This record gives sequence, C-alpha cells and structure tokens, in this order.
Amino acid sequence: MITPPKPFTNPLLLSLLMGIPFVVLFVIARNLPVEPCEFLHEETYNEEGELDYCGADETGFVDLSIRKWPMKIDFRPIGSLEKDEECKFEFKIEKADGSPLTSQDVALSHTQKIHLLAVDKTLNDYHHIHPVADSLFDGVWHFSLTPKLAGKYSVFLDFIPQKSPRRVLISSSFEVVGKSQSPVKREECLVFSKENFDFELIKIPAEPGQDQIQLRLLARDKKGHDITLHPVMGAFAHMVAFDKNVNGFAHLHPLNEDLDNVQKTTFQGPLTFGFSPPGEGVYRLWAQVRTAIEEEVFIPFDLEIGS
Repeated sequence: MITPPKPFTNPLLLSLLMGIPFVVLFVIARNLPVEPCEFLHEETYNEEGELDYCGADETGFVDLSIRKWPMKIDFRPIGSLEKDEECKFEFKIEKADGSPLTSQDVALSHTQKIHLLAVDKTLNDYHHIHPVADSLFDGVWHFSLTPKLAGKYSVFLDFIPQKSPRRVLISSSFEVVGKSQSPVKREECLVFSKENFDFELIKIPAEPGQDQIQLRLLARDKKGHDITLHPVMGAFAHMVAFDKNVNGFAHLHPLNEDLDNVQKTTFQGPLTFGFSPPGEGVYRLWAQVRTAIEEEVFIPFDLEIGS
C-alpha cells in the first residue's frame, strides 16, 4: 500500500511561495512604460551631495483635463486676491492612501521640491514658484505671488515622489477680483526684446515620421553678441508651453548641456529644446533664464504648429 504524501504544513515557506507571484507581478508592473506620466530623469547630485533628478528628455505635453494622478489637492487663498498685490496661498496634498504629502515624501527635481506654474487665462502673466512645506502641519504647503491681471489663473504642480522617479502633475486654479481681459487671437512670434537683450526662438521641423520638433533659443545683446547665462534651477534655461485653453503644459529643458556641472559654470550660445506638441495651433511658450546671478528674465514666445 502506497502511503500518500503528507500535506505541506510549513507556514513560513508556504507564505513565501504564495507571495512569489505577487512579487513577480509587482516587478513587471513597476517596469512597464507609463505614458504620459513617466518621463526620463537623470540622477545627479548637487553641491551639497543631495540626489537631484534632472530631466533633459522631457518633451511631451500633458493635458490635465484628461490625465489625472491619484492624489487630491485642497487649494485655497489666504485673504483676498487682487492684482498688483501680494497674494498668499496654501494647499494640502493627500496621497492615494489618504496620507499627507510631506516634504520628506518629495524628491529634489531641478534643485526644488515642487515646481508650481501659474498662468492667467490670456497666457500673458506667468509665474514659476517653489512652495515651502509648513513646519508644523504635515502635507500643508505655502507660496505667494503678485498677479498682474484680474481673472482666472490656472495652477500646475510638478514634482517627483521619493518612492518613484515618475513625475506627478496636479492642477488647480484661483480667481483674481476685477474685470478680466478676453483672450486674444495669437499669431506666431518668435522674437522678444527686454532692456538690453534680444531673444529669438528658431523652430526646426520634425524629422519625417516623428512628432518632436526642436526649438533653438538665442540670447544676445544689442550688438549681437551671445550673453552670459547663469544656472537657474539646475539648468541654463527652462521653458514651458501652454495650449490656448490652458488644459495642460509641457515643461522643457535644454538637450545639449552637462547637467552635472551646471551649478559651477556659465554658458554662452544657443540652447536646444525638444517639444512634442499634441496637435496644431498656437502655443504660448515662456522661457526662463538668468542673465546675472540675481536677475531672472521671463521671455514669452508664440509658436504655431501646423497650418
């Protein structure tokens, strides 16, 4: 008579065996490409030895009217909102599990924890701000800005959680009291002058079969000489692109610079950006450069895609 095998009774080994399929599924899911929320980021270290994600390969436009991240934001102004007056705000972010998003939960990205982009509906007033985490209340962040116009402003938060080098993008809005301006019909304009500087954006069409165009930023003085650019947030320039309905944005960085050394040097000459527009139309682009150690300049361009 054959004795039947004894049932498997080792609880520890049984738990490990049962957990293997879940581990395999997690590893597979963790490494699957995620679009459009996965952007390529390069791990670099700043002068303090802190890990800083710098994304030189971000070219895509993210439409936040159709793409949502599993985080909640409670956004509110502190006091009244009037143009040409400093306005204060606070917001609280909750992660998917309901816990607050603290400063310790956010990685450095281009030298900052959170990049907050605010733009009015006419796209004529743009702000790039870095909120500060509250010292007492977990998940609460503060910032202030001085709006130049009345009407609705769209707000976009761009950051990278510590546990995953994937960008998270969250949107909100606020309203400045007063009569707002009506959006105007835009035409392509790729030159802009400010004080002693002339800026130009050169559009290089996409290669056949590709959707990414290149944008070459030139910064010169009135004599035609390349001006000296200083690092700003870990790069020699930043650029954002908004669609006419302010549904989303693209956050672009130069493709042709050494991000590891950007904090220790200056730059002269053209800077090239990649941009993958989602469709035809005129996009408002805002470039941000530092022409002196303490002086930042915001440069507007209007870029037409298609006929």
